[in-house]
Formats: sequence, structure tokens, C-alpha cells
Amino acid sequence: MKFGFYSCMSGMPWGGSEVLWYKAAKQLQRMDHEVCVSFKWWPYKAFQLEDLEKHGAHLWLRNKPKSKIKAMVSRFGPAETAESWITTHRPDAVLITLGYHPDQIEIADACIRNKVPYAINLQCASSFFFIPADRLDNYRRWYSNADKVLFVSDENRHKLENNIALRLDENAEIVSNPFNVDYNSDVPWPEQNGQQKFRVACVGRVHFQSKGQDIIVDVMKQDKWKKRPIEVTFYGHDQGNKGQLESLIEMHGLHDKLKFGGYVKDVKDIWAANHALMLPSRYEGAPLVVTEAMLCGRFAITTNLGRNAELMDDNVSGFIAEGATVGLFDEALERAWQKREHWQQIGQLARQHIRERYPEDPIGEYADKILALVK
Repeated sequence: MKFGFYSCMSGMPWGGSEVLWYKAAKQLQRMDHEVCVSFKWWPYKAFQLEDLEKHGAHLWLRNKPKSKIKAMVSRFGPAETAESWITTHRPDAVLITLGYHPDQIEIADACIRNKVPYAINLQCASSFFFIPADRLDNYRRWYSNADKVLFVSDENRHKLENNIALRLDENAEIVSNPFNVDYNSDVPWPEQNGQQKFRVACVGRVHFQSKGQDIIVDVMKQDKWKKRPIEVTFYGHDQGNKGQLESLIEMHGLHDKLKFGGYVKDVKDIWAANHALMLPSRYEGAPLVVTEAMLCGRFAITTNLGRNAELMDDNVSGFIAEGATVGLFDEALERAWQKREHWQQIGQLARQHIRERYPEDPIGEYADKILALVK
């Protein structure tokens, strides 16, 4: 059989929202299925696309310019029709992937017209952007006609249903993203070398709107936290707000409390040096860093988004703030601090709970859902 993968990503050449479909496509190739991919053209090709192409995938790069001038114009121009991709490659089924819920998915109309079964995989929904009224009918048509709508959390499903005012009881399913550590990881608890300093990691791109690093500054600038032996290290690439974060740290004199660890390739190296995860997100799909921290025996202090409340028990194997505000996050961190002498045991409970609530082979489960599109 031939399976089509249509990525709606347009803001960057590759991202975390693409990992699940890419690994599932690889698995289908190993099962001797054909794969065709439609992806926006960029000046350089992500190695994941080259990998799929090397193993036989047909790669269709959309909006490929004929000159440098057209390359600049095409980034802001209208998207090309997907009809020719469907009629040229004639996939037996199509998986449409969205990094964020406002993404346009006209490809669904091409699937409907050509009677090709399709699934939509939404990686993140938020309450920061609402679909305009004049586009609601389009989104309702795209989602209601999908054979499957794959969400990474029930919380995201609820947000999308509210956004487009449409229940998706018949075709909605939950999927899990792959993680970057061994499922049976056992990272030793960081030694404190006689010091009673507690080290916490904030892992994720430096992007205030989604990850909320500014909230950490507002919490940690309080006198009570300045006096306590706790240190937060920010890990991850800059996505627009690192300069502001550095300035805020300077403004409040928090250099001894808030530090930068850069991008760390091996996740286990982060947890070999830190006791807990701090993540005051304003919106999420299902934060993979929470899953990875728990697999490594570290608990999270985070907000009630994505699957966080499903994966951990509040005050038992993690600490959940009901919202991304300074007051609510400070309250969750305070609860964690009052149990600081038990952080290692809480981390072990987190490790136990994630293995009870998260699949060991999310790629295999996802590939099975794609195969099931062909009846």
C-alpha cells in the first residue's frame, strides 16, 4: 500500500511536531509499504526528509521557487493546491499533520474530492487563537470528514472542539509522541556533595508565549525564593526571547538563581545534574520533556495542560499549577518545596507512574492507526 504524509509546517524547516509522523513513515517503509511526502520547500532539506527519500519515499516540495526573488515572495504568498499531489501519487490513505490548530488544511478537500481516506494529527491547540467566523465551515468540514482525528491529549481535543464549536465523538483518538530516552532509563540521583542546594531544570525552547520562562523569573525574584537554596537552569534553543530572559535576570539580580545550560543533545545528561523539572507552560500539546523527566526518575512542577494531570498525581508524583500565572505557579512550587526532603522518592514514583500510563512503543501504535485507514 502507499501512504501519503502531508505536513502543514510552514514556519521552519523542521520541528518537534514532525517527529511522530517521520518515525511512523520509517516504520511503514520497513514493512515494505510505499511512502510519499508533501512538505514545504526550504533552501535546505531536513535530514529526516533526505532519510525518507533515501529509502524510497517520493518527496514533493511545495512552493519551490525558481529564483531567489520568488523564494522570498513565496514565503508570504498563498499556498499551492494539493490536488496535483493526490492525483499524481494516488496514495491509499493520507496523514495530515498540524503543529498548531490554526494551520490551513485544504489538502483535506483534495482527499474528500478524490475519495482518499485521511487522518488529521493535531500536535498542539491553544486558547490564544480562535478560528475566524468566516472560516469555521472550512475547519468543521475538514475535521468532521476525517476518518480519524488524532490528538496528543484530551485537553487539546477539548480546546479544538471549543474553538470550532464541533464535537468529534466519532473520529477522535489519542496518540502518544515518541521520547528520546530509553523506556527503562534509571538515571542516578544527582549528588549534592554536602550542599543542600536543589537544582531544577526548565527544558524547552526559550519562548515566553508557550513555555512561560518569564513566570519563573517573576516567581524567583520574591524574597523567599532568593533566600532558599534552589537554582534553576534553562535548557533549550532560543526561539525569540532569550535576550529578554537575560535582561530580566540582570534586572532582578538573579544570576545566582537562574542560569543557562544551552542545548543538550542527550536528555539523560540534564537529569544527571538536576532534581526536578520546572515548566510553567501557557499552552502545550503534550510536553515531551515531562514524559522524559519522569522516565528518568524526576518529577515535574508544571501547569495543568496537555496530559500532565493524566501522567502524574498532584502532590504525589508531581506538582500541578491550575494556570500559568505567577500566583498559581508559586503555590505549586511552594508545595513542592515543603516536600523537598522527599524529592528523590517523589521522582521514583514519577518513574513508576509514567510506565503505567504511557506506552513503550508509541510509534508502533501510531503506525497501526495509519494502517487502519485502509479498510
